[in-house]
Amino acid sequence: MKMRDAMLHLLLKQPFYGYVAASVTPSESEDVTTIKMVNDSALKLLYNKEWYESISSEKAIGVIIHELLHIILMHPYRRENREKLLWTIACDMAVNEHIAPDLLPEASITVEAIAEEIREKIPKLKSAEFYYAVISKDESRFSFFELKDNIRVILKSGVEFIANKEMEDESSEINKSALRSMLSELIEQAQFEGEIPGEISSLISDIYKTGDVNWRNVLRRFLTGKGKIIKKKSFKRESKRFEGLPGYKRTLGVDALIALDESGSISEKQLSLFYGELLKIKKLTGASLSITRFDTVCTAPMPIKRYVREKKRLKSGGTDYRPVFELADHMGMSLLIIFTDGEGIAPAEANQKVLWMLPQGGKRPAEYGHFVYYNA
Repeated sequence: MKMRDAMLHLLLKQPFYGYVAASVTPSESEDVTTIKMVNDSALKLLYNKEWYESISSEKAIGVIIHELLHIILMHPYRRENREKLLWTIACDMAVNEHIAPDLLPEASITVEAIAEEIREKIPKLKSAEFYYAVISKDESRFSFFELKDNIRVILKSGVEFIANKEMEDESSEINKSALRSMLSELIEQAQFEGEIPGEISSLISDIYKTGDVNWRNVLRRFLTGKGKIIKKKSFKRESKRFEGLPGYKRTLGVDALIALDESGSISEKQLSLFYGELLKIKKLTGASLSITRFDTVCTAPMPIKRYVREKKRLKSGGTDYRPVFELADHMGMSLLIIFTDGEGIAPAEANQKVLWMLPQGGKRPAEYGHFVYYNA
């Protein structure tokens, strides 16, 4: 398989890895025997073309995911004072847990294989730090032979593994910071699209503290990301093709239902914050927004341009999200934004793309949807 075909496959079939792969520059290199990631002012994936195109299509996909995961999990920058070769094993154990077995090259280091060797039950889907603590209890079990790009690992039983050398942590602090910032943005976008594999999301959250995202940016992205282009005639812009005729103003158009939780647990300060931001978003995007207020029942929806906050709130009871989803279904809305504190009853599933806007520490009312936390 050619590298460009593998990258295209990731974009189409495994978009989370495709998001990250799109920010990496593949580069043929005779200086590497297999494949290697480097961070030299930009992420580069160096690979030996002859070797890469000689392996199966499945393995060709797997080795890219392997390298991407090391970077996504920031393994080269988390070693600290740990022994380098043992850390390499621990990182491969952590990464290979998230790769389908048929995509892994032969002799890959896995949690299952190490558990069988040390005759100890090892939990799956843990961090590299966790696995390092396990295998470092008895370093005599492992013998290492460093090759050019790989490490040959031989266990006491005689079983052999091959591990790729970790990218050396020699980048400047500026490069590290830039890499982390770039990855954080890519991961935020992948989370928004719901593409992050569930098994790895908790590890990512621990590393990138994804609750610290800019909720205003996410809200704007939510409203514009799926919008359709609308062309409107505008005499402020003359047609480039026909003199004297109006040109067209291109704007993003999208319909969304916004539900404001006005139950007793929501403060006036929160409501003011929400409403002020919504007015800015309406001005910026030209989105068609309908608003409903709810506690255990919903008010009739109205366009945001007609909505005026009343001095006295109409609702202050408990919280039930089910009427909100019923209203969205009735209106045929595909996007639903709910400002709430998370305390309420939600339906088991939703027909909409849902954005839950929650205060820091707020409870997630459902398993579905995208969650953004704000400081009220």
